[in-house]
Amino acid sequence: MKQKGKLPHKVTYIAYIASSIDGRISKSSQSNVGWTSKEDWNFFQKSLVKMDAVIVGRNTYKITADRLRRRNTIVLTSKINRAKIKDKVIFFNPEKSNLKKFLSSKGYKKVAILGGPKVYNFCLANKMLDELFVTIEPYIFTNGIPMFSSNTFKKYKFSLQSIKKLNKKGTILLHYKYGN
Repeated sequence: MKQKGKLPHKVTYIAYIASSIDGRISKSSQSNVGWTSKEDWNFFQKSLVKMDAVIVGRNTYKITADRLRRRNTIVLTSKINRAKIKDKVIFFNPEKSNLKKFLSSKGYKKVAILGGPKVYNFCLANKMLDELFVTIEPYIFTNGIPMFSSNTFKKYKFSLQSIKKLNKKGTILLHYKYGN
């Protein structure tokens, strides 16, 4: 009898998003998230400790490289053909290789998705968003980088798991799970 190969384990993908009331995650692709509350920052840092790796886009990495270098970081970019490894940072082109298989082969169980919009869109389209933690800060930007951005309309169903007020200024944390 032929023995079946070991099936890859399930990777859980969890997005962490800080947003204005109008759904903007940043003023521009070059600006950082220094506008979020200390309560959001504390939640975010405590959550990242539990992650095996993080996924970011090239622009997000440029802004946050100093803070991500000590973590297992996968930077999604179309600027390369093959994966390039630099210490704990892997530059990866998901158009050239299967990202899900790669992450599973690394033994990662929990992976944080940290953006930006192209990364969130890619993960959503490829069933790589199991959970979302969305912090809504009490600001309206009127312009800037949206949380998700696509040329085509598609609807994805998430179920609300919890709402938590993080501070008296009006910052709230929403926790969603995919499906249901």
